Amino acid sequence: MQSLARRIKENWSRLKIGHKITLYYFTLIIISIMLSLFIYEQTNRYYINQNIKKIGTQGIESDNRNLELFIEDINSYSKILIANQSVQQTLDNEDAYKVLSARRLDRFLQEFISFNSKASSIYVFSNTGKRYYTEKAAFKGIEMKDIEQMSFYRDVLNKKGGFTLRINQLGFEDAKKTKDVSFIRVINSLQRQEKIGFLIINIDQKVLERALGLDAKNNASLFIQNEEGQTLVSCNPIEDFEKEIYFEQLERDSKFWTIINRNHKDIMITGIKNPKYGWKILKVVPFQGTYETLNIFNMGIIAIIAVNIILMLLGTIFISKLITNPIHMLIDSMKDVEYGNFNPVVMETHKDEIGMLKNVYNFMINEIHKLIQKIIEEQKVTRKAELGIMMEQIKPHFLYNTIDSISSLMVLERHEEAYESLRALGNFYRTSLGNGRDIIPIREELESVENYLYIQKIRYRDLFEAEYDIDEEILGLKIPRLTLQPLVENSIYHGIRPLGSKGIIKISIKQIEYKVCVTVEDNGVGMSKEALKGLNTASEKSIGIPATRERIRILFGERSHFNVESKEGKGTKVIIEIPLNEGDMF
Repeated sequence: MQSLARRIKENWSRLKIGHKITLYYFTLIIISIMLSLFIYEQTNRYYINQNIKKIGTQGIESDNRNLELFIEDINSYSKILIANQSVQQTLDNEDAYKVLSARRLDRFLQEFISFNSKASSIYVFSNTGKRYYTEKAAFKGIEMKDIEQMSFYRDVLNKKGGFTLRINQLGFEDAKKTKDVSFIRVINSLQRQEKIGFLIINIDQKVLERALGLDAKNNASLFIQNEEGQTLVSCNPIEDFEKEIYFEQLERDSKFWTIINRNHKDIMITGIKNPKYGWKILKVVPFQGTYETLNIFNMGIIAIIAVNIILMLLGTIFISKLITNPIHMLIDSMKDVEYGNFNPVVMETHKDEIGMLKNVYNFMINEIHKLIQKIIEEQKVTRKAELGIMMEQIKPHFLYNTIDSISSLMVLERHEEAYESLRALGNFYRTSLGNGRDIIPIREELESVENYLYIQKIRYRDLFEAEYDIDEEILGLKIPRLTLQPLVENSIYHGIRPLGSKGIIKISIKQIEYKVCVTVEDNGVGMSKEALKGLNTASEKSIGIPATRERIRILFGERSHFNVESKEGKGTKVIIEIPLNEGDMF
């Protein structure tokens, strides 16, 4: 098995790129067809389920609204009935009105039920137990004492004027053996808001079913359960259907939808819990999933075409990368050469054209790297010579200015200050110019510039103040010698002294990521735009700032940053950024 895999791998590596492309495309087409068929099937199934769910949800919500409207109508009728003057007067004071009022109430109930097609009978009971009623069919008699024994009696009293629904609660049965839904509520006095009677409106269950759009010819089954768990409606019940399981689910979920398979037929079951009354509605509808096939087929074809297009595009990209990725790696390696990284290309290749190209390139890059290294060594020697010449320009310039300052003090007979200046000059040379080092710790560079500022403060009393903002943890890092002194000197002589008032020199040294940021800022007279442009473009060849900038460039090259910001009358700010990852500088 392993030898077979090895032979296949060897034969594959010997194939031409054109043959590889053909084989890749053939494989992609096979995969595309299989995935298209799978997507079509899943899309078909999903679309059917979504449509059935939408239809079922809309149907159960419609039934819920119809039920609410029906009950609200009965509720409105009951409010009209109990607000009637005959009802209120008769129940509120039976002894005063007696027979005349009772006849008037019976006549009102007969007229009321004749105009109300939903009610099959109406019963009104007074507090004393007297009964007033009207009915469309003969029902067995019921007395107030019987009602007081019913389970709903206390519940209705606790509703304080609200109503409840019960299925055949009073056991009324007519010749047709139909069941009634009883609408029950207390009658309160409109004046005293006290209980003066009891109202029962019986509704034929078939009337309720017709109001919900159900009949025996409808293949849907509908079940309605009140808040007490009584089944108010059971239309077209299915044999052996365990509706209680789904009513229990409505205790947890206010709405649900599901499909089950029963006797090899799909049945959709939807349920909703009425938030207003707490009733539960359960609807069971048999369906066949093939009625949407035509529309699904069109969508499936579109999906197959789209998937094939996408796969073909992906195949094109993959095949393109198969050819171009090695070339891109070669290009990336060539770009690295621009930054001085002469790394050979490391990638798995075969005995094709790409493998030959990689081998030739790696040989070439190795030879170029050797040549560049030789040139770099020669450039280092040249750079050190240029740096030495630049330092020889700075040393006499600084020494001349310092001796000139001491001479001025002696002429002014400030001998003590001249002595201190000489001593500070000695300390300056001992810390900054000793041992022939070009790169020194930041700590020594700060000590040198402090000695220099001490000398200048002796000469120019109250001319300036120096402020320092130094990160203590970077004092051990190294920077070029005499980086700060030329910048401070420029601030004193060209910035603050012409100002004619006391100035401030701010020296800041911070570490920002992998660089040391050195800033020297003064509030002196500043520079003109022409002078500033000459400094930043290196067109100015004088000693001081230009010389310092050139030293930084020679030592660190393009990775360093040197910039001067200045405005006339606003002072000058010099910013230097020195890289920390130059191994030969630390």
